[in-house]
Amino acid sequence: MNEKHNSSNKPLDNELKDKETLESESEDIYRSMFKNSIDAMFITNTEGKIIDGNQAFLDTSGYNKEEILNLNAMDLYDSPETREKFLEDIMRAKSVRNYEIKYKRKDGTITTNLLTATQRISKSGKFLGFQGTIRDVTQQRIMEKALKESQFQYQVLFENSGSSMVIVEADTTVSLMNTQFEKVSGYSKEEIVGESFLKHLPEIERERIIQYHQQRRIDPDSVPRIVELKLIAKSGEKRDFVYTVALIPGTNRSLVSLMDVTILKKTETALHESIENYKTLVGISPDAIIKTDLKLNVLMANQQTVVFLGFKKEEELIGKNLLEFIGEDFGQKVLSLADEINREGRYINLDFDMPNPDGYVINLSASISVIYENKQPQAYIVQVRNVTSYKELENQLTEYTHRLEEMVEDKAAQLMDQERAVMLGRLAGSIGHDINNPLQYVLGNAELLGVLLQEGKVDMSKLISLNERLIEGCYRIGDVSKRLRRVSRKGELTVFNIYDALETAITMTRGKWRYKCENLDISYIAQSPTMIKGVENDISHVLMNLLVNASQAIEVEGKIKIDVFTDENKDNVIIEIEDTGVGVSSDVIDKIGKESFTTKSIEEGTGLGLLWVYEIMEQHFSKISFESEVNKGTKFKLTFPIEKEKEM
Repeated sequence: MNEKHNSSNKPLDNELKDKETLESESEDIYRSMFKNSIDAMFITNTEGKIIDGNQAFLDTSGYNKEEILNLNAMDLYDSPETREKFLEDIMRAKSVRNYEIKYKRKDGTITTNLLTATQRISKSGKFLGFQGTIRDVTQQRIMEKALKESQFQYQVLFENSGSSMVIVEADTTVSLMNTQFEKVSGYSKEEIVGESFLKHLPEIERERIIQYHQQRRIDPDSVPRIVELKLIAKSGEKRDFVYTVALIPGTNRSLVSLMDVTILKKTETALHESIENYKTLVGISPDAIIKTDLKLNVLMANQQTVVFLGFKKEEELIGKNLLEFIGEDFGQKVLSLADEINREGRYINLDFDMPNPDGYVINLSASISVIYENKQPQAYIVQVRNVTSYKELENQLTEYTHRLEEMVEDKAAQLMDQERAVMLGRLAGSIGHDINNPLQYVLGNAELLGVLLQEGKVDMSKLISLNERLIEGCYRIGDVSKRLRRVSRKGELTVFNIYDALETAITMTRGKWRYKCENLDISYIAQSPTMIKGVENDISHVLMNLLVNASQAIEVEGKIKIDVFTDENKDNVIIEIEDTGVGVSSDVIDKIGKESFTTKSIEEGTGLGLLWVYEIMEQHFSKISFESEVNKGTKFKLTFPIEKEKEM
């Protein structure tokens, strides 16, 4: 029965043995995998103590087997916060995969790792600790960062390049473009990307460019890398570009860099036209234009130079020295100016004479300009002009100018005499009145004296009184006569009392101002005598002119005020003549003292009055100014330097 029983359990025993064998073999396999894995593997207990770790774990941590088994896992974290965060995440999720975490090696180096770990749970569900794998990705992260930075740098370069850039796929579509290309083309990225680049080229160029594009992918060196081509902007304008094309290594894409040379092309065209224009101008110039080296050897010359110096072709003149054609004295002068010419860069109007091929001496004027290279003088441009006719005209003009000046001086003298005559004419009536009054006074008293004598009545007191009146009247006539002679005679430069000139002006103009104001409002603050240097009758005429103008400015009745005072330092005596007349309008103010004009009839003035006043004041080194307001009056201010007595 037992045999029977044993016989019946034999397959079960064999199965158990097979299972044990399988488990043993499986355990060996896992141990081998644990031991030889290139990833670091570890096992910890509930307190974090490391129970086991494979060789890769030892290599990753930098510890040996004995050291690692005495460590707690928390000693491997770069910070307690990292450990706490990991525990929180794995306890919640029970496992983590590719969990990026930083560990600290034995030597203190911080490494970046990817952690895949699970909780260890017993069959009864008890938490036993953790187990997992660690992969060191420090170098990978460094490389990724470097790659990212490199990509960013290339992206920045691409985007911020001064050139327009596009990336063109094998089928000619644009896959990328930078902002600069947007600016030059006028298109947005949305309008360009995904479209064929050929659409933006002139139709006549498309076949050639597509051939280059295809051939470049077969043999890059068989087609030019740099192509000059036009681009059609969104506005329809065709702009000139230099295209630089290169295949991006490892791809079938082309990087196209475009440099806008439209302005350069226009500049080149303008420069070419300018050069042609200058050639034409130099060629047809009536002046001799020569390029020489610093020793004045001829390098180039225009046709006028060739003819002027008696040659047939420019080639005959090349290499000859300009000093051969000018006098020795002038040649030495030119050489002596070399340093100044090189320093200043130009010397103009260098006049000299020389005989022409016919033997006649002609007047010439030369201008020399320096051509610099690296700030060093390299050559001269000499321009020579025949100024013989100009010299003759200049001499004629000088002679004519002298004659004209004499004529102007004569005419000015005539006009001034005319102005004086007009002034005296304007004063004649008042002077006659000033003479007539005392004359009538004298005649009346003389007639009364005759009556008394005829009657035989001799009253000595009356005779004496009549005699005094006769003498007074004669003195008054004599004073008027004396002042008239003073303002009518030619003046001489003297030192005189300004009050004498002023009293003369007041006396001579009484017949003008007395009809507009009964008396002048006079304030003499400066002491008398106040001496100035000049021509007394000219100053008298200045004051007379201003008093007459003041009288004429008052239409019916008003006031004329005269103030005489000195400045603060008593260096100048000042006379102010102010009226309450119509004033000066704004359109006339700027003309006073600057040009001849008049609002009076020809009988009243020539228009030179105030112009002459300003001129006389300037000749006496004196100043004149005025203030005026329409319908309120005008005030003229005259400032004369006082002639002080010299100390003995």
